[in-house]
Amino acid sequence: MSFEDSPFPVRDAVTPPPPPDTRWLQTPVRAFMRPGVVTVAEDASLLQVQRAMIAHGVHAVLITAVGGPLGWVTAGGLLPWLAKEPELYPARTAITEQVAYIPPGASASEALQALSASAVSHLLVSPRTVSSPQGVVSEIDLVRLASGR
Repeated sequence: MSFEDSPFPVRDAVTPPPPPDTRWLQTPVRAFMRPGVVTVAEDASLLQVQRAMIAHGVHAVLITAVGGPLGWVTAGGLLPWLAKEPELYPARTAITEQVAYIPPGASASEALQALSASAVSHLLVSPRTVSSPQGVVSEIDLVRLASGR
């Protein structure tokens, strides 16, 4: 097809589209994080982890110890344990993801970079790693923000 056959004027056919709107990348994490964190103690059973996921409608829970968070148990990380007796295994045995932090004032761009790292699907939102987290940012939160919803 030549430009003479095109239903579009020549100018429109050769003009590149405008750049994508990337203003959402400047959004602070505190504006789109999910407040609160679903936690389960390290010595709780995997059955309790499963029940916490179902009760709160999440696909990951934070496993905690006296000294602070240990890591995340994800729904995918529970799959190998489903055929076993989950009430016999402690939550810490199914940790599949280490804890990664992001400050509440960080940008969506920084969250995108952190979540793009291997084996990171959740970020604890906290001004310091030793303080209580204010919320969580996951991959789907960035997808929702980028889509404008």
